[in-house]
Parts: sequence; C-alpha cells; structure tokens
Amino acid sequence: EQMPVPPTAGKTGRLWHSSSSPTLEPHCRPAENLPGIKSVKIYRAAERADQLPPCIWSDGYSHMVDESWPTHAVPLFVFYGEDRPRPRCREEIRFTIKDEKYVNYCVRLRCGGGDRYMGGSIGMVHCPDRREALYGQEGQLATILDITVNPDSTVQLHIVGDQQFIVQKAWMPRGMRDLQYAVVEVQPAKALREQSIMEATRRDPSLWCFARLLELAAPGLAEELEDPAKTWTLFAPTNEAVEAAFGPMSDEEIEAAKPNLEQILASHIVRGRYACESLYMGRALSGINDATLLVTFATWPRGEPRINGVLVPHLDISCSNGVLHVLEEVLQPSAPLPKVRMPPHH
Repeated sequence: EQMPVPPTAGKTGRLWHSSSSPTLEPHCRPAENLPGIKSVKIYRAAERADQLPPCIWSDGYSHMVDESWPTHAVPLFVFYGEDRPRPRCREEIRFTIKDEKYVNYCVRLRCGGGDRYMGGSIGMVHCPDRREALYGQEGQLATILDITVNPDSTVQLHIVGDQQFIVQKAWMPRGMRDLQYAVVEVQPAKALREQSIMEATRRDPSLWCFARLLELAAPGLAEELEDPAKTWTLFAPTNEAVEAAFGPMSDEEIEAAKPNLEQILASHIVRGRYACESLYMGRALSGINDATLLVTFATWPRGEPRINGVLVPHLDISCSNGVLHVLEEVLQPSAPLPKVRMPPHH
C-alpha cells in the first residue's frame, strides 16, 4: 500500500510565488514634495548711512572681464508661490520666512554656518511643483546681510541681490532635512559694463565736471579711457570737489592751464582694473604719471576707504574697459592748483 503524500511535500519554502511577487524599482526621477517657501512679502531696505555698497560674492571675480567665472556651491531657497524675490544687483530687500526647515537653517547661518558673518551666500530659485532643482534651471545669487529671529519662530532676512546663475548640479546633503545644495554657474551682468569709463563719467550727473576737464585739458587721456582694448581704473572726483579745487573754469583758462591740469588728471588714472576686492590696507597703486596712490581704510575691514587720505564714497562702477571709483576731493599734486573759472553746466 502506497503511503500518503505528506502535506508539506509540495511546499518549496517560499512565502510567495516568484511570478506574482511584487518587485521594487529604484526611484530615478527628481525628488518631489521638497520643502519650499510659498510666498513672502518684500520690503525695500532703506538707504545705507555709509553710502558704501555691501560686498557680494561676485565682487571677488569682477576683475575677470574676459575669463569664465568659477562655479559656486550654495544652499537653495526654493519658492513655489507666484514668483521668487527678484532684487536688482546690489539692491537690498527684507522678507520673513515661516517654513520650519528654512527657519532652522537660517539659525545655523546666524550662528556661523555661512560664508559671511551673520549670514552668507544663497541661491533663490522658483519651482512651482516643489521638485528637485535640475541642470539648466535659472536662479539668482543673494547674500544674507543679517538674520533676525522673531518671537513667533519666524526669521526676517536682510539680503542684497547678486548676479543670475544656472544650476549645474543639485543634491540634498545629509543633515540638511531635505534642503538642497547646488553647484551653480554665475552669469556676469554684461549690461552693467556696456559703457566705457569715459562715457560713464560723462553721463554721471555728479562727475561731468571732471569729464569736461579730461576732454578739454587732456584729450589724449580721454581717448585712452574710451579705448575698449585697454583696461583702466579711474578715481574721479565729484563736481563739488572739482569746483572746490579749481573754482569756476572757462574754456580759455582751461587751455592756458593745460600743462598743469594734464598732470593733475593723469594722477587719477591707473593702468589695469582694481575693483574693491583688489584693494587692501597699505596697497600702493601707480598713476600713469608715476604718482603714488596709497590705499587705506579708516575702519576694519573695509570701512571708509581712502586714496592718499581722500575719502572714496562710491566704489566699483563697472565699465566695459575698467572700473570707476568716486572721490570726495581732487588728489593733490605737489604743485599748487591753478585757480580758474568754470561756466555753469546746462
């Protein structure tokens, strides 16, 4: 008699059949439902009392006119409302953030986690579907100047706009609670450097007196400052400074004082491009007439910059062939200044 087949004879030990078992596929698409900032109310910051523009990331590479700027890794602030904040370059704005993860990250920046005291560089992108930033996505750099933590667990950011960028690669570092970092390629703002130094000086309503002196007393220097093939740094005194140094001037008196004026004007021009980031305490520049221009700062690290003791109220006016800085006084040569008259400007 045949023995009965035991109940377990047909069992294979598997808990499910291979043909009907579900399979797991890795998620290769961009991450979704990431933290984001829905909407913010933007306030334009008041004018700075010192009238000196705050330093931004692109200042360190503004001297690289004909070279590609290096890539930069920044944390991304993702806005998924109607739009993101779009400040102009060097425009200062304020807005408040409520999202918990971004609030926590801002507190880390305030405690020294950024590349700047009380802040740091960030990237702002607009992503309505709150997905991971992809290659080629556009955004804008910004520098956080100050972070204020409010009693209601929100933070107010004081930022200054920088240049536009294109995302090259994005990822979510461990410990960042799904916040993104990205390697970005910054796009220099060529629109800010369309004019030559001479054209920028001529069109600036506060510098036209110095431009007129260049054109009448030193036409050769004026042509050099128009040349796109050469690079210059010009320290241009304001209209008030020119009038205080020379008095009112007529065309005939400018012609008569032309030799002395040309030497004075030449001491304000330096070969090469020297932006704010290229200036440091004690640096000596040489004018095209071999005059020495000594750079000093009254307060650390870059407060109240001076050239030969003359205050520089405005730095870094970028031009197509160099950079322009504004002086409060005319640089004094060893010879006495000619006293001539200048007709009113119309």
